[in-house]
Amino acid sequence: DELREVEPLIQQARKAVGSIKSDNINEIRSLKMPPDAIRDVLEGVLLLMGNPDTSWMNMKKFLGQRSVKEEIIDFDARKVSPNNRSRVMQLLQAKANSFEHAVIYRVSVAAAPLAAWVK
Repeated sequence: DELREVEPLIQQARKAVGSIKSDNINEIRSLKMPPDAIRDVLEGVLLLMGNPDTSWMNMKKFLGQRSVKEEIIDFDARKVSPNNRSRVMQLLQAKANSFEHAVIYRVSVAAAPLAAWVK
């Protein structure tokens, strides 16, 4: 029952991630220091995908991968470790504002779909 409730949200988030333009990702990568909201969202993405290094350098490296959107879209959420899931839940609570669509969309068009995916 729970899965049936969240499945449409997951599909919507995957579709949104697929619509991110490469130019928008490159714009984020070009930042010397990203706004906190972008860092928070990318930290959530990296943690869910099992990457504990949430430094800005590693975030840029991750975004520079040719297949980054496909990796996110095709990611199997069952692979998330209990520890990383807990860390992301804490991040979502502590930095809830960063994951609000209206807030993150104003900061970055590319990060907004990623925030929805993390949530």
